Amino acid sequence: MYKNGCKPNTVSYTALLNGLCRSGKSSEAREMMDLSEEEWWAPNAITYSVVMHGLRREGKLSDACDLVMEMVRKGFYPTSVEINRILQSFCPEGRVNEAKKFMEDCLNKGCGVNVVNFTTVIHGFCQKDGLDDALSLLDDMYLTNRKPDAVTFTTIINALGKNGRIEEAIELTKKMLHRGLVPSPIMYRSVIHTFCQQGRVEELLKLLEKMIAKQECRTTSNHVIEKLCGFGNLDEAYKLLGKVLRTASRIDGETCHVLMESYLNKGNPLLSYKVACRIFDQNLIPDLKLCEKVRKRLMVEGKTDEADMLMLRFVASGSISPQLQQYIQS
Repeated sequence: MYKNGCKPNTVSYTALLNGLCRSGKSSEAREMMDLSEEEWWAPNAITYSVVMHGLRREGKLSDACDLVMEMVRKGFYPTSVEINRILQSFCPEGRVNEAKKFMEDCLNKGCGVNVVNFTTVIHGFCQKDGLDDALSLLDDMYLTNRKPDAVTFTTIINALGKNGRIEEAIELTKKMLHRGLVPSPIMYRSVIHTFCQQGRVEELLKLLEKMIAKQECRTTSNHVIEKLCGFGNLDEAYKLLGKVLRTASRIDGETCHVLMESYLNKGNPLLSYKVACRIFDQNLIPDLKLCEKVRKRLMVEGKTDEADMLMLRFVASGSISPQLQQYIQS
């Protein structure tokens, strides 16, 4: 450019710095930017962003934060997305306190810190068993007029449940609902998983009633039963079977099959048989292959009357012919 009488400008230098950063030479790019005044060019917001992300990608997070502060002093402000990229780089390394300090510095400098940024740091604290710090940061959000959303609440509620702090999880969920926030499908799954894992089924059902009042979830009972089966709590799962069979849909039938399989795996084919009968009572047809497994296990245990009745229910429903029944039983 110089040979042809062209003097490089900010755009030219920014392109060069971008190339250096992409080649893993972000420190060299930083040094070149420091010499901008001597070279008679001035970095702009894009220039700072290019070098900042270069430093971040190479794990030089402290240098990236210093560059952001310099950027602000020059009158350029990083976006909330750029701030979040740095926060997300701190948290997986367990450097959540540094992430929090960087976010607070940005906030104090007037940068556009938003709910997503707070949630990222809160999630970082939850991942490293810093629940009290996460709860403190939740309070800070209100103090700075950043209202937490459903994702923020779900993150903390999930962490509280995993750590056995069920009562606090319940209260925080109630607080979220009271503030008019609508529970998302992710929150439903998270709450159901946590409470079923802890065996707190009664508390779960009461909490789900409050959640459903805000946002109905058609398959809530299905998820609860399937999760209870996964954790081996089959007695509680069976108690909820009536709620699932009210609508008699295909999804409900599949949930019943999960419970039947779980009883078989526990060595209790008689209860699998009872679940199958309840499916028939709702004008649904259970899976034939699964019921054949149940029939064989019943025969092994000497419960021939139940085994025969199971096949007769299929014949009565028109699902199999009497000839096929005889063939199966033979």
